[in-house]
Amino acid sequence: MPLNQSKLAHDLPIHSHFAIHYHHWTLRVKAECSVMFELIYREQVQYQGKLELMNNGELLDISQVQWKFPHRPDRIEQWCQLHHADKLSLNMNYFFHDQALVIEYLARNSIPTRLDIRHEIVPLDSVENDKPSHSEKLDWQRCRHGLPSESIRHSIKPDLFREAFSATQWIVLDKM
Repeated sequence: MPLNQSKLAHDLPIHSHFAIHYHHWTLRVKAECSVMFELIYREQVQYQGKLELMNNGELLDISQVQWKFPHRPDRIEQWCQLHHADKLSLNMNYFFHDQALVIEYLARNSIPTRLDIRHEIVPLDSVENDKPSHSEKLDWQRCRHGLPSESIRHSIKPDLFREAFSATQWIVLDKM
């Protein structure tokens, strides 16, 4: 997608989506529905993902969040700041690596909480292409990088504590 690399998406209303490509695969994040993505193979949507953000076990409404999209040619970066008890900073990077779509998540909060961020990924039936597949729900590969709040016990200055969350989720593409 041609995009001036020095601008953010909110400055460019003419672009309806952001996309990156790998062989016959395309990942697309639509600007008007930026909590969802589509993973497309040879012009057929194969997977859809919807972002879920949980704080202390409670699903947060992120439908009205103003996302920013700094553009890079080989990845889609998506970030925002929202207020939930305090300011929460959220960043996601989508990119292709080693025949997989990789999604990296990073969040920071100034108060100790239990953050969890992931995409609920649904494979689509390639024939119907608009209904979820009838196959069993797949256990998507996901790695959480440490538990939130672990570092508070080892912190020298607990008043400077910042909650952090980091995880990676991926879809292996070589099965198609």
